[in-house]
Order: sequence, then C-alpha cells, then structure tokens
Amino acid sequence: MKIASFITARLKSQRLKRKVLLPICGRPMLSHLIDRLKLSKKCQQIVLCTSTIKEDDDLENFAIREGVDCFRGHPDDVMLRLRDAADFYKTDIISSCTADNPLIDNLSMDDLIDYHINGKFDFSISKNIPFGTFTMTVNSSSLDKACDIKDSAETEFWPQYFLRTNQFKLGELVHNKIYSNSDIRLTVDEKPDFELMNIIFSNLHKSNKIFSLEDVIKFLDKNPELKKINSNVKQKIPSEIKLKRNLAA
Repeated sequence: MKIASFITARLKSQRLKRKVLLPICGRPMLSHLIDRLKLSKKCQQIVLCTSTIKEDDDLENFAIREGVDCFRGHPDDVMLRLRDAADFYKTDIISSCTADNPLIDNLSMDDLIDYHINGKFDFSISKNIPFGTFTMTVNSSSLDKACDIKDSAETEFWPQYFLRTNQFKLGELVHNKIYSNSDIRLTVDEKPDFELMNIIFSNLHKSNKIFSLEDVIKFLDKNPELKKINSNVKQKIPSEIKLKRNLAA
C-alpha cells in the first residue's frame, strides 16, 4: 500500500499575491510546510500538485529545489488534479493539505492516516484541532468515484463532494484535548494571517528544531492578544457542489 502526502498549490491568489512563496524566517512559507510533512512516519512521498498554467512554473522549480515531486494538472478542477496525480504516482491513500497551511501537524496527520486505514474509510477528516493545521485522508479509488459523480470543473472545495453526498464512508477523528482551540486561525489567506504567522515563527523557529503545534498553542495562550490579529479575516465559504444526479446528503 502506497501512502503519499499531496500539497495543492497555485500562485493565483488574489487576496495575498504569491503567498505560498512569501518568506518567513528567510525561507518560502511552503518550505516550512514541507519540513513538517517530511516528519511523517506514514507517507512515503511528498508531491506538490499544481497547475499546467505558466504562472505556476515557479512552483515546479521550487519543488525541484526542495527535492520533492511535482505534478501539474487541471488549473481549477482540484479533485481531478489530485486523482490524476494519484494515478500517475500509483498512490493508494492520499494525505492532502493546501500550501497556505505552513503549520500542518505531522502527529495528527499520521494519527488520521492510521484511523482511516483501520476504519476502512473512504475519506477522513480531523476534529478538535485548530483551523489550518489538519490534513485530510482519502483513498485514490474514492477520488475516482467522486470525479465520476461531479458535474463541475470548479472543485476548489473538493472535500464537499465527500461530506455532502451519501456515497462514501466518512471518518471523523477527534484528537487529543491539547489541540482543542477553536479560536486560533492558523492558515494564510490575507495579510493579517501572514502577519500572525511571521510572529509565531519569529518567536518559535529554530534552525535545528521544528516546533510543534502544542508549542504554538501554548505560545498563543500566553499571548492572547495575538489571536486578535487575524480574528476578522473571513474564511471563504464552500460553493454549492454540482452532481450528475441528485446525490446530495
């Protein structure tokens, strides 16, 4: 059984230009994410999944420098891009994350993979963990099925095809209580998000040690005023899913 970590990334962001390559502590934000993914004891490969559009050439060049694989697929149909990457690399199970989440937690990531396999789920998500620090786990065969039932080439919010239809066996893993902190936003969509991320890394980052999610939570709990920096950023709302037939939950 082959398990791989797939990162979806584009450089087209309108709210914060080329955000995934912006520097944090002297390195691209995406490099910090890859550092964390490399700590996984379950994934045998890391693949940066971007588009075939020329503006994303820089992401392929970045992947080469980082020593990770790069797959280029459909610009807007993210689910199809993931499915095609899974086919290309002959991957059975995908641990998926987006490039704007540099604080992905490798421990909960591996726990979710184990939970997914043991429960024989089609698609699994994490609960009780700060926004922007979790992954999703999905079978490549389940991606095949989801691509067959969708009726849209706009699948930025592709997990909705699993969560809002009755076609898949879903797993929801509730993690250790230490991770429970719903008022922390740890993704990067806009400038306030990036400002907070810079503060976190400036205080916790050391060249020879990757700090943990627990370190982040403790740091923000000791400095609660920092949570307000990006508290007004509005998360994009998933659009309606489009199906070839009525399968909505």
